[in-house]
Amino acid sequence: MQRLLDKLKSAFKPRPAKQAGDRLYLACVTQSRLPVFYIDYGVDDAIGSRFELLTFHVGLVVTRLKSLPAGDPRHDQAQETAQALFDSFLLALDSTLREQGVGDLSVPKKMKKLGQVIYTRLKRWDDLWRENAGLTAAADYTARTIMAGSDYGDDEADGEVRGQAVSAAVLERAQAFAIYAQAACDAFQVDDVLAGRLSFPSPAALESDADSADLVMSGEEQ
Repeated sequence: MQRLLDKLKSAFKPRPAKQAGDRLYLACVTQSRLPVFYIDYGVDDAIGSRFELLTFHVGLVVTRLKSLPAGDPRHDQAQETAQALFDSFLLALDSTLREQGVGDLSVPKKMKKLGQVIYTRLKRWDDLWRENAGLTAAADYTARTIMAGSDYGDDEADGEVRGQAVSAAVLERAQAFAIYAQAACDAFQVDDVLAGRLSFPSPAALESDADSADLVMSGEEQ
């Protein structure tokens, strides 16, 4: 009888990758909610901007795990953990939409649209890191996504703000965020992440003039 109970417990026990994915998601949520991003970096404390900031942190972990070479003995576990984290993210988004009163028939359509935005963000950040594009390119992308707080209107399928003037103060904060993003990427530790442990670097406190009226033109995406 005890052996049967043990087997049943084992059958219903979450897989290690699933448990790790859930813990990693909570770590990403905690990091993305740090007050410094909203106070010092000027990220708008609104749904769109919070989504962008969370997508960045989840995307960093997912893309770093997915980039592990096939010959690495940790490859399969990394792939499964990345998928578990991504699934936790999507499940949370689905729940949030429903809590906001979105009807059952509308949720799939909105999730599809959000999925397109998420895929675009993950791919672009991964490209920036793989190509060593530098802080200027990363800052520009930050200014047009995280700092912009897009509402994902129908005219912008990926939710990205393009070709608009950006204040010097915003660009300065975007450059600081790009430095943080690179530090987070450099600090990534595969073994810790696979065990469900995730430590992001602390974002530097900023002293910038948020009221600067000088304008610069955000560069176009290559």
